[in-house]
Amino acid sequence: MQHFDARIVSLTPATPSIHVLRLAIDDPAFRFLPGQWIDFSVVLGDAIHTAGYSITTSPLDHHGIELAIRASTRHPVARWIHHDARPGDRVRVSQGQGPFVYLPEMGENLVLIGGGVGVTPLLSIFRHVRDAHLPTRTHLLYSVSEPSEILFRDELEAAASACDNLRVSFTVSQPTPGWSGATGRIDANTLRTLDAPGDTLYYLCGPPGMVEDMSGLLHEMGVPMSRIIFEKWW
Repeated sequence: MQHFDARIVSLTPATPSIHVLRLAIDDPAFRFLPGQWIDFSVVLGDAIHTAGYSITTSPLDHHGIELAIRASTRHPVARWIHHDARPGDRVRVSQGQGPFVYLPEMGENLVLIGGGVGVTPLLSIFRHVRDAHLPTRTHLLYSVSEPSEILFRDELEAAASACDNLRVSFTVSQPTPGWSGATGRIDANTLRTLDAPGDTLYYLCGPPGMVEDMSGLLHEMGVPMSRIIFEKWW
């Protein structure tokens, strides 16, 4: 597996629990497909620590790649990113990895279902459809615990307003005062209201229980497993 030098360009608190990290990778050999993840390695003390993170940007973003990383007291890489990392710090990253990808020839109708920080690879796919001006009809269903945990809400809503083929739906399991959108978790009723064509591809990413529940509900609704693509993050 080839690895590349990378430099932190910016580090921004995006939600109460998630920092967005932008990396510059100068080597033109670095490649990834929409939806893939990378190994992210940093030297801490006398040891190299590595974590896998999904890329949130489209391959068409020529300003580097972006990662959205949730805080963790247990994982040394996430702890370093949230407390000690600074612009200019050097890290190592792998080539894009994993089969959780979308390419235009795979289908013209997508439903992207994400829970919490599991939305990250779906953001890459959604942004790629937007940035490549693909005609793919794409609906992002994004479930979070609280409204403040929605990543890139303004950007996603703006994209859906500007592009007829893009839709975004948020649902919040613990709504706070002022939230007027959907509440509760994504369930069978939510999926039935999509009225998605029979050739739709469903991409699922989030906690294992959520992915298993969504996969089971879709299968019960008659969606063949060959049209359900999933990735689980612990």
